[in-house]
Amino acid sequence: MEKKSNKALSILLIIVIPLLFTASLSVIIFSLMGVNIFDKAKGYANSIPVVSSWIGEDNPADRTNKVVVKPMEEQITLLQKKVEEAESAVLDKDTKLKQQQNDIELLKNQLKEKSVENKQQNVALNNIADVYAAMAPKDAAAIFENMKLGEAALIITNLDSDIQASVLAEMDPKNAAELTKLLTNEKHGS
Repeated sequence: MEKKSNKALSILLIIVIPLLFTASLSVIIFSLMGVNIFDKAKGYANSIPVVSSWIGEDNPADRTNKVVVKPMEEQITLLQKKVEEAESAVLDKDTKLKQQQNDIELLKNQLKEKSVENKQQNVALNNIADVYAAMAPKDAAAIFENMKLGEAALIITNLDSDIQASVLAEMDPKNAAELTKLLTNEKHGS
């Protein structure tokens, strides 16, 4: 019996203790190198069918992380879609704004053109009015009676009130009355 005990003791001293020392030293060296041997061993053990049932599943912290991370990822995706929609809306607004600014510039240019055109028409009307102001009231009245009333009213409005009175006095009373109505409508309409 003593021999068996010595044999077990010698196996322990010669084989088991050096193996444990070598394994411990290997774990320490790999840990210093940054290799996690326990995770790798667990991964290999999980790939073996019978042994995987002994090892168990992931730890609860990993499951909790998965439960928390998945809704956050969904929320991130949703927020990214909202950001894309907002950026698209901003681009649409920018496009509309640029179009409206172009329309404003076009309208300003048209307004300037109309203003220049109106000034030219006013200068022309003033020149014509000066011509009629230089005429004798009887001659001017004869010409106005042969014109359309609207045209005659435009020219007469550019004459001084004294000249207007003398021209209207020389006109046919019926035509002078209609022309006076037009002149009052223009003064009240303006």
